[in-house]
Amino acid sequence: MNMETKFKIGDTIYWYCDMDQKVHEAEVSFVNYAGAGYPDISYEVECVCCGEKMRLFVDEEDAFETDLSVT
Repeated sequence: MNMETKFKIGDTIYWYCDMDQKVHEAEVSFVNYAGAGYPDISYEVECVCCGEKMRLFVDEEDAFETDLSVT
């Protein structure tokens, strides 16, 4: 299946974490997508969140390409 995504493996993405109320950044290690009906795309990343190293799945709608918290 060939589906267009905003980011690809190796890209750096940013997202806001509700748990610690900070913007995080990480490199995309895997792109997960399901194309049945409405496409469901997420980016698998590894980062430090809430004081511990975690593997997270960031929804495509929550990922952005620049750190929006820096003005």
